[in-house]
Amino acid sequence: MNTKLFLVTAILTSHVVVNARTWTSTTGQTAEGDFVKVDGANVVLRIANGTNTSFPITRLSEADQAFIKTQTGAAPAPASITTSASTTSTSSSSKAKTEEKQGGGKEASKTQLIGTWDGYMADSDGSKHGDIRLVITEDKITASNPQGNREMGAGTYKISGRRIDATGTEGQFAGKKYEGIFDLDGKTLKWCSANDNPRSQRPDKLQTNPQVGQFLMVLEKK
Repeated sequence: MNTKLFLVTAILTSHVVVNARTWTSTTGQTAEGDFVKVDGANVVLRIANGTNTSFPITRLSEADQAFIKTQTGAAPAPASITTSASTTSTSSSSKAKTEEKQGGGKEASKTQLIGTWDGYMADSDGSKHGDIRLVITEDKITASNPQGNREMGAGTYKISGRRIDATGTEGQFAGKKYEGIFDLDGKTLKWCSANDNPRSQRPDKLQTNPQVGQFLMVLEKK
């Protein structure tokens, strides 16, 4: 679902970054920014508005990856490649932590999700944006606006660990797919999902981020 590197293109066209480097993706798209550092499998860049943004190194051109190597003294190794039993153990541990952060942690049972959930859509600062009600059964989720008791649509879903993927089958969600993560704490359900834009990526944290098409719902079980 595409790197978020080029979501900043509109911003870059109206600003000039002093001594900025032009970065090119593997698909040929370009953007400007200053190299800051390498953070794991990502490169951190300072873009035109002065903020730092990270992008996957593997989605950059060979020339950009070679440039990053000159700045760090070594190319970032893929997480799946190991050279000894020790590094294998370290890599597996890091991978497990990453998967847990992205929703691949302890298995959750569908029975824990079944029921009626009332809550709200959260803004990026966590404030309430709009009311929503989800009725979750073994194989279906129905969404509605509880204020007007207006049904919005429905779809099927599946969970794996703390990942949850929904596919719309009725109403405004029909034919759309939503890849997300969730956290269930007692009767509180936090569900963060990519929107239906094919370029939107599965979130890695429970927070609304409209710049990359990710939204958060905070719900309480009735």
